[in-house]
Amino acid sequence: MTDTLARQARSELMSRVKGRGNLSTEMRVEAALVDAGIKGWIKHPRHVVGRPDFWFGHSRTALFVDGCFWHACPRCGRLPKTNVDFWREKIDANRRRDQRVRRALRGQGNHVLRVWEHELADEKWLARVTRFLRKAGEAG
Repeated sequence: MTDTLARQARSELMSRVKGRGNLSTEMRVEAALVDAGIKGWIKHPRHVVGRPDFWFGHSRTALFVDGCFWHACPRCGRLPKTNVDFWREKIDANRRRDQRVRRALRGQGNHVLRVWEHELADEKWLARVTRFLRKAGEAG
């Protein structure tokens, strides 16, 4: 099989895989929000541009939890050593979509917060989100 055909076959196969988001990462964030007593959010609302991982309607705040690989974390995101062109385009497309969604949400008067997967190793991300939501009158 030629390299081009192999890429096409792989792409077709991957397109059939239905993603379920970054469930384990989202579950960690959800548990932390619940433990911190932060209420008033919904997950993946269809009525909000980009279907954020968590939506705080009262303060119009979208919280996205970005996987370091899938969203090219500047600290720890790395490209695989094989099929580099495919992965570079895939990850670049994710970043372009993230930028479009952020601009659209902000254009509608919403706030956008992003938490990197690696940030979940400590509680600093939660303190940042809590401070923002308290300032916006959402947390607690």
